[in-house]
Amino acid sequence: MLGFRSIFATHYERNHLLPLVREQFDRWIAGPKAWDPTALRENRWVAIGDSARALLLRHEGQDGSMSTRVRIVETKPDGQWITQLTTHVPRVKERKAWAWVDIESPDPEDEASGGRPRLAGTPRFLAPILDVIDAWDGSARLTTRPLIIRGGEVDEVYQALLDVERRGVVFVAGSDDSLPMGPWVDLIAKLTRFTKGMGSCYVLDGEATRLLNDRLGNTHAVLPGRLRTYRSQVQPDSVVDGLRHRVLSTERILDDAEHDRLARVLAANAQLQSLEQPLQAQVARVHRMLERIADDMLVHRLGDSTRQAVSVVPTPRQALAVEARRSGQHQQDAASQQGMLLEYLKIKVGINDLTADRIDELARWAEIGKVSQETQEDIASRLAQLQAELDDTQKAHREAIQQLEDEQLDNRETFDRLTQSEETVRALRSRLASTGQPAVAWTTQPAEEDVSRPDSFGELLRWLPRLAHVEFTGDPDHAVDLDSRDTLGAWASKAWNALLVLQDYASMKAEGRCDRDVQGFLQNTPDGAHGWPARRHARDESEEVRTNPVFRRARVLPVPASVDPAGCIFMGAHFKIATFAMISPRLHYYDDTTKSGRIYVGYLGRHLPTGQTN
Repeated sequence: MLGFRSIFATHYERNHLLPLVREQFDRWIAGPKAWDPTALRENRWVAIGDSARALLLRHEGQDGSMSTRVRIVETKPDGQWITQLTTHVPRVKERKAWAWVDIESPDPEDEASGGRPRLAGTPRFLAPILDVIDAWDGSARLTTRPLIIRGGEVDEVYQALLDVERRGVVFVAGSDDSLPMGPWVDLIAKLTRFTKGMGSCYVLDGEATRLLNDRLGNTHAVLPGRLRTYRSQVQPDSVVDGLRHRVLSTERILDDAEHDRLARVLAANAQLQSLEQPLQAQVARVHRMLERIADDMLVHRLGDSTRQAVSVVPTPRQALAVEARRSGQHQQDAASQQGMLLEYLKIKVGINDLTADRIDELARWAEIGKVSQETQEDIASRLAQLQAELDDTQKAHREAIQQLEDEQLDNRETFDRLTQSEETVRALRSRLASTGQPAVAWTTQPAEEDVSRPDSFGELLRWLPRLAHVEFTGDPDHAVDLDSRDTLGAWASKAWNALLVLQDYASMKAEGRCDRDVQGFLQNTPDGAHGWPARRHARDESEEVRTNPVFRRARVLPVPASVDPAGCIFMGAHFKIATFAMISPRLHYYDDTTKSGRIYVGYLGRHLPTGQTN
């Protein structure tokens, strides 16, 4: 499956771009990998190291353009890893040259993956390439460190954000005059260190921050001390679009304990954005052309290699001349052994009269067999790659259909609840008006209760200490992992609602206002308490899950030793936060209100394994 992709353009000409890119790529091959870059041969699969084969393709178009591709297939215990570097230089100087890096990795098969896609890390050769050429994603510059933007340069950032040709994300950090620029840039560089080649990063000074926000408006602004991730297709005139471009708060940015987690989240966001974008038309044309060349080469290789094998076999006269140059003493010493080997050879090949011509013929067939075997292996590798691409496409198609159906169901449920709420409000307003309180019935004054919601799971985790009766004992990374898919923060908001329900339940139970379990609380929610659809909550898991050792083990989650001396307990009760294909986030908890008066949330993340998810 495709685990990494970076495509960038540059103004370098052929005589500069191709050598620069290949130099950094060859250093990576020879350095960390300890392979042999000199073994590469044009239009031919070759072994460049242990368990590594490579193909170099080169094509010069009729228009004078030059395209090259190096594909390396490395066989590891977990499967095949494919590294591919493609470069294209047009003849016309007005058109940009470009480079493209893909990493394909095997699908994760272990249950611990939880259905997560395996995202490959940024290859080591990419940063050195970006350091020696000017790389662009549309109007956005790709560099290995954040770019400092002063007030007079803000137009570059604005154009980069609005450029419809941009594929990757743009990170923008806001500032004011109170922020020390040097440490601020270093901190942003630390948080975005895993996004090289997939996103651009700009740090604005105070004046640039004010000027950019004046152009973008409140919904798309980046405030001082914050970092905003702008996805592609920015629409400043759309309030709803502003929800797509996530904001990191100052508190999280300055929290040292959050830095590693935030770096992984930002990298995942950038990577998924890059993988989801379609190839540009000119890139897709070059890709199809190079793939045809590679496939034609494999189809015709066996015949060509056979002719080469025949031409390189020595003639009988040459073979005899070589034999004559051997020392006589050596021949006498080995005569007995050679005689035995010759007799064995006659038996194996079924030839009584073994002449020099016959030996030449056997040598030719042995060489042909060797070449044929290598060709079959390369064809098998290519077929496996095509099958993997087909599987990925079919999987993406199935998931897209399932996600669409899930979204439609969620939207219908939301619509039904909204309709019911509107009818309730209408009825209550009518009753208030009939009692002589029309002003109260139609007031637009906001409620005294704080109705704000976290816009990410990272923020949700920071808000948890506000809930006196709810304690989170799970792995924060499982929750934060959802942020890369929850692009609008809807799941985080729903999860917070579920936590508020648990808080109200435990609080009212402590006050003696509730004598039911959570399911009963949801079915008969007391006045003033937060509600949740009872059908989106489960008291326990199914019998299949409870009795299956693998599925059950995934739900044995941490609790304090005061709750269970083992430090963990089975948590079958859960809230169904959302339905979204294989992800479908869930919140698992343990109700200890009868003893400690608390609720312990042991898991918040992707749907845990079941017979369906596996």
